[in-house]
Amino acid sequence: MKKALLVLSTSGTPDKVIAYAVDRAKKDGLGLIALYILETGLATSVFDTFSDIGFIGDRPSEELSEAIMKEYRQRGYEELGRVQVKAMEEAVDYDPVMEQGDFVEKTLDVIRDRDVSVAVLVQRKKKDLFKYFKRSHADEVREKAACEVVVFNESSPL
Repeated sequence: MKKALLVLSTSGTPDKVIAYAVDRAKKDGLGLIALYILETGLATSVFDTFSDIGFIGDRPSEELSEAIMKEYRQRGYEELGRVQVKAMEEAVDYDPVMEQGDFVEKTLDVIRDRDVSVAVLVQRKKKDLFKYFKRSHADEVREKAACEVVVFNESSPL
């Protein structure tokens, strides 16, 4: 069975994006995979932010790193659960997946390995400076994926 892929955002996926993915899967007769990625550099980016504002020193403890990753993992379970409820309400076949690693690489792996025909992603709001120097993960997935990719902007209403 072909699948639709919903890639969940670590900062929370809007209900309208979840509804779109479930409705699209139902309309197209697809199963739905919800993917939550624990990005490898996630704890480091949190440390950098806290260090920049003087909240912590330059060398955070291993316990702090583990606590941050545990929090993100828990958030992932909650996000996957939200999608499961919506998929069950609409009688859509559902497969939750949590992976750890690089966002683009893991997303493309799932697209390739799980017979995905459409992927739904949320593009994070870019900081003004980075708009000019760095492509978003969603743009990179759209460019490299061998399927249709639908991208919603995190900052815009749907």
